[in-house]
Amino acid sequence: MHNAIPYHANYLWYPMNLHNLRTFLAVRKHLNYTRAAEEVCLTQPAVSRQVRQLEEELGVRLFEQIGKSLHMTDAGETLAAEAEKLLGAMERTAEAVRSHRSAERGSIRIGASTTPGFYLLPDLLGSFHHRFPKVALHYIVENSLRIEQALVRNELDLGFVGAHLANENLVLRPLLEDEIVCFTSPSHRLAKARNISPGSLGEELWILREKGSATRRLFEEWLSSREGTMRNAIELTCPETCKALVKAGIGISFISIHGLRSEIRARRLVRLPVRGMSLKRPIFLARHSEKRISPVMQSFLEIVESGLPKLTLPRD
Repeated sequence: MHNAIPYHANYLWYPMNLHNLRTFLAVRKHLNYTRAAEEVCLTQPAVSRQVRQLEEELGVRLFEQIGKSLHMTDAGETLAAEAEKLLGAMERTAEAVRSHRSAERGSIRIGASTTPGFYLLPDLLGSFHHRFPKVALHYIVENSLRIEQALVRNELDLGFVGAHLANENLVLRPLLEDEIVCFTSPSHRLAKARNISPGSLGEELWILREKGSATRRLFEEWLSSREGTMRNAIELTCPETCKALVKAGIGISFISIHGLRSEIRARRLVRLPVRGMSLKRPIFLARHSEKRISPVMQSFLEIVESGLPKLTLPRD
């Protein structure tokens, strides 16, 4: 049984130390005091001390050590959820004041899931940087879930994703249309087929994105509804690596049509005519509902809108 945490009621009359909360979230992220210390640029004893201070203020255990592994308690999970909201709200408040500055300077943090991140945004980011070279640009490409989490924590200003995000604090707007298609090498035996049954693809070698990919989830759901399977597969985390293996004649795959345009034009890859396959989805622009649109963000959004005029979906 754990020793009781000393509880001091007077602590509740004072705000918790924000540095301690940030340190606590770093420990929660890594479940390792040493790695958390590296992230927040503190010593390991200092991190332990800050977590212990939080536990004493709240009168609960936030973590427990089981063997060599660190685990978060239910109380710790509750604090983590509230701390992310609090710190995100404070950062948005500061940004709301700073948003009155010119679009010529400042910073913008953009995140995207794989399809928009690899195939749609790079050219637009280049146009933005050319027009606003003094704006600090931060860009990450992650899966949709991580983009969602970063938007909620206010680690990103704008997100671009190919899947619906569940968090009720986020605002989504359809930006453009995407379509998932199957493809292979011109040398593959299916390359010249005119009508391919989904059920006949079960014996093919598939080159797949990792589980958790929105593109893979959408395709798997469709294929399963057509009684198709993917028994033989190689899993990869990068769509460009998937394309490279397919180009080398190793199996078949599926991807956003936006990621195939140049290879299809150059006849390095071939789109497969799979019967009944019409997998269309919107690419969403996502932001936190309480996020103020700064002049920098507005300037970037104008470049996005003007850069994709033929693909823009009608607004609700």
